[in-house]
Amino acid sequence: MPWKPVYKNKKELKNERTIVLLLGGSIYDDSAGVRITNRRRRGDEHSRKKQDVHLEEHLWQRDFHAITRFFEQTNASVWRCVPTRLYSSRNEAYDLINEFFQLDNDNNKGERRTFLIYWCGHGLDNSGNWGFSYGGEITCQDIINAWRSRPIADNYDDISSLTIIADTCYSGGWIDELKQQNIPRLAYQAASRANEPAYVVDDGNIPRSLLMRKFIIEQNYPIEWYIWTCADQHPVYLCDYAEIEDGQDLNDGQRRTLVRGGPYYFFTVDRHWTTNGKMSNKELKNELNKLSKYGVFIDNL
Repeated sequence: MPWKPVYKNKKELKNERTIVLLLGGSIYDDSAGVRITNRRRRGDEHSRKKQDVHLEEHLWQRDFHAITRFFEQTNASVWRCVPTRLYSSRNEAYDLINEFFQLDNDNNKGERRTFLIYWCGHGLDNSGNWGFSYGGEITCQDIINAWRSRPIADNYDDISSLTIIADTCYSGGWIDELKQQNIPRLAYQAASRANEPAYVVDDGNIPRSLLMRKFIIEQNYPIEWYIWTCADQHPVYLCDYAEIEDGQDLNDGQRRTLVRGGPYYFFTVDRHWTTNGKMSNKELKNELNKLSKYGVFIDNL
């Protein structure tokens, strides 16, 4: 495993705890103007039947099981898991987020906590806000308000961290607003830039999300850098408290940092590695073939 603990001091590491809230959104709801084809799916924009929608719900439940297992393997505690389903409620999700943050109270006894939210629902165009079947949307400011309403938020010894993984379309739209808010110990991983969709791929591998597959593959296999070659999606992140590591050779064009409460490497793809011009010798081809069995996606551009 290429990851390493953020803290080298064993006593400090013992007092670390990461708590996770996993949230999906809705698959389909006619009344809210959310169409099945708005789901993030590469090369499959045709209309699907009712049984296909129920199959989609089953696949999301399967994917969330894999994502839950991933976080548990990193010694995180999964507080709640609400997989993507047929319908979703904005108020239900926001109540859960507020309840989640209320866990950060005076009973922590000096424990350094990282609160991690993973969101995998609809991302709304032009904003990156989280869309639901009912009740409207959750904005970046909504999350900030909930975080600042924690019981311990105004204490002098507030050492808690907030980490958000927004595995959704247009999620990069929150980056600028989060920068302006200047929240201490914040890390934000967006699956795509503000003007881009984020994708799932039905290729038989689990999970289908390209973003989460990178995290899971790097944890489970001896791959230091996962080659990101989906040319239509550029993940971006915000984290100003850790050193940035630049990729080289096959991973040239990627940057990443080890965020607090990990081990999680958040990453940005500035440009894509493709087969054009890079597959110039047998050694590189062998390397690519070796990595491809772990789910590397290749775009011949």
